[in-house]
Parts: sequence; C-alpha cells; structure tokens
Amino acid sequence: MPLVSRIRKRWRPTIAFVVAGVCVTLVSVPVLALLAVQRTSNQFIRETEQSLIQQSAIYAALYADMFQAAPGQPIGTLLNDTRNAFWADDFHPISARLNVRVDPVLDPRPDGTPVNTSLDPRHAMLVERLVPIARGATKTNLSGVAFLDHEGRLLNEPDAPSLAQVTEVQVALQGDVGRALRLRSNAFELHPLSSISRDTTFRVFVAYPVIGKDRVVGAIYMSRTPLDLGKFLYQERVDILTVFCAMFVAASVIGWVLTRLISRPTKGLRDAARVVADGQTDAAPVLRHYGLRELASLGESVEHMAATLTQRSKDITIYTDHVTHELKSPVTAIIGAAELLHGNNMPAPDRDTLVGNTPEDAQRMNLLLSQLRDMTGMRAAPVGEPGRLDDMLPDLPGLQITIETSQSETVPLTVEHGRIILLHLAQNALAHNAANLRITWDGCRLTLADDGDGIDPRDLDRVLEPFFTTRRETGGTGM
Repeated sequence: MPLVSRIRKRWRPTIAFVVAGVCVTLVSVPVLALLAVQRTSNQFIRETEQSLIQQSAIYAALYADMFQAAPGQPIGTLLNDTRNAFWADDFHPISARLNVRVDPVLDPRPDGTPVNTSLDPRHAMLVERLVPIARGATKTNLSGVAFLDHEGRLLNEPDAPSLAQVTEVQVALQGDVGRALRLRSNAFELHPLSSISRDTTFRVFVAYPVIGKDRVVGAIYMSRTPLDLGKFLYQERVDILTVFCAMFVAASVIGWVLTRLISRPTKGLRDAARVVADGQTDAAPVLRHYGLRELASLGESVEHMAATLTQRSKDITIYTDHVTHELKSPVTAIIGAAELLHGNNMPAPDRDTLVGNTPEDAQRMNLLLSQLRDMTGMRAAPVGEPGRLDDMLPDLPGLQITIETSQSETVPLTVEHGRIILLHLAQNALAHNAANLRITWDGCRLTLADDGDGIDPRDLDRVLEPFFTTRRETGGTGM
C-alpha cells in the first residue's frame, strides 16, 4: 500500500526555475533602470536647464554692459529690495528646478503679438551686435537664443513682436528667472529659438532677466530640447554594452554556481531518498559533492537513515526467525499434548505429565511474548529528556542494588528506556547467582558489576548476539 503524503499538493517553483528567475532579474536590472530614467528621472531636463541658465548669464552680462554703455533714460521694471539684494550680491547661484513629474508640459510657445511702437535705440543697437555672437555660439551649444527688451519684444525679428504674454517671460521681466517645459511645434522651425536637436516631444525654456542699474532692461530667452534616452544610449553605447556583458557573465556564473551548489546535490539527495524508500539501501547513490554545508549535513542524515533502516530490517528478520524458533517448541509441545490427550488409551501417569507440562509451555510462550513486547517498546519509544538514575532502578527480591555515585545523577537515557535496560541486566545478574549489583556513572560510561558467576571466556564474543543465552534449558531467551 503506497504511503499517503501529508504535504499538500500545490504548485511550487523548482530550484531551476528560481535560478533562472534570479539570472533574468540580474540581466533585467539595467533595463529597468534605464526605463525608470526615461519615465521618472529629471536628470536630462535639469542638465539642460542648468546649461541654459549658465549660457543666459553670459549673454545677460554682455547685454547689460552694452546697454549701460549707451546713453539714454532709465527704462524697465524697478527691482524691489529683495531682488535687488540678490542680484547685487557678488555670488548668486541659480540652480535648476524643473521637475517633469510635477511641472506641467505647457502648450507650444505662442507666436509674438505685433507691436506698432518703435524700439529703444539702445535695444536696436544691441541686436546688431549680439545676434551674430549668438548665431555663432548656437553652432556649438545647439541652443536657441532670443533677446527681449524691457517690454518683452523679440529683438531678433525685424518687426519685434511682443512675447510679454508668455508666462516665463513675465517672470523674467519682474526680475526672476522664468523656466518652463513646452511641447515642440513645427512652427519652431521658423523662429530664432530653434536648435539643431529635435528628438524629444518637449523643450526646456529659460527666460533670464538682464539687470541694469536696479532695473530689468531686458531678458535672454533660451530654449533647447533635452537629451532623450535613445540619444543617451547611443552616446554611452560602449559603456552600456560593457555593463550588459558584465551582467550577463555575472548572471551566468551565479546560475552555474547555484545549479552546482544547490540544484544538483538536491536532486541527488532526492534520488537517494527514493532508493532508500524502495528498500534498496545498499544501492543508494553517493554524491560526488554536496555543494553547501547544509546539504552535506542533509546527505549525512540520509545515509544515517539508510543505515538505520538497514539495521532495523536485519533486526526484524533476526527477531522474527528467533521468536518463531523459540515459540515453535512450546507451541509444538502444546499441540502434541492436546492430540495425545484426545485419546482414551493413555495411561494415567503419562496423562498427568502432559497436563503438567502444558502450563510450563504456556508460561514460556507468555515470557517470550512479554520480552519481545518490552524490546519493541524500548525501540519504538520516542527520545525524551535524560532521567535520574535512581528513578530507573528495578526492585528485585534477593538482589541488592547500589549506586556508587549520587542517586540524583542524570544519565542520557529516558526513565522508560533506563528501567527496561536495568531490569533485564538485573534479572540476568540474579539468574547467575548474584546477590549484589553495583552501578557507577562517570559522566560518559554506565558501568554495572555484580558478584555472580561471571561470564565464561568462551562466551565473551557472543554475549551481545541477539537471542544468545546459556540458560535455554531453564527458560532463558537471550532477549
């Protein structure tokens, strides 16, 4: 009858599946990281914004110097005390603040509104000098740049339309740095803010105020498309390929190590356990290596289990053979006596002898079965806590038992096991004419000595054999 497993049947991943999952995860980490950069990182946008701020600061310094060198009345928005103190400071760093996860991506920059009034002569003069400089710089920095006057008019175009309605321009004309993310449009191809790079769906716009004598005399309006993930991957293709190769090699090595250290030994132990379960303990395979310390310990446990099962199987065979042999004699005698007693022509003395022998044979059978039950119970009893020696002592009339160590001494035997063992040894001593039995425990060895007849030297090699006895004629069983 096959054994019923108590392990609930459900899907469980194999070790090979787990190893493959670990390897795939390792290889996927760089890909997931790049996707995370594309979806959530602001690094490309902020690098672009910071670059535009730095370029705008240079243009603004040139713009302010040229404007102040020209004669004319003060114009532009007058700065308040806070803004004036900030721009008057020797060091006033401006950091990038755009966040694609928080800041909305606005519509494309609207076209300028036509204006009929003429430009201030100083601004008209600036255009002729700054636009060629910006056009040359754009060939290198790929940034679109426009110059605005104090009213937000676009100086780069001949009719100088007004961009005063643009949000970031309004911020700049009040003395702060305006910045925004705006969708790209084909219309950008026609105005001077266009740049060469057009790979992303939106552009970064920065409006930087030009400060002259505590007033906003103009603004630098710059834009650029931030670097996209595709271009970044192409630029860093060698390093990224190196990382992927390294991750692939690392995943392969980890997979091979896990397979060698865990998967193969585990399968080997599984096969060995199945062989042992089928009863072929001698055919259990021996693994070449166990990989991990825990698996080696498990392998030792499997081997120990196989050896234990083998020994128990041999013991059961021996016990069965001997018990059958021992029981056969009294059973045969009882059966023979019963057959003879059924006859009517048996003399009375013989009948009395048969009747008298029957209880002795029955008592011998009962003794054999009782001792076999004790032995089986001792082997089947669970391993418990160590017990005290004085709790294990038998009480046999005619035998004085003395413990030569402390009676409260604890020995590595359960009380149940100790009682069975000491009872059988004490009975054996009493049967060999012993009157005193001394028990000594030295911490690692339990010694029993009696003053009986002793053991014949010829029997020393056989005393531990199952069912060996020198008192078979008087009822000894050797169990």
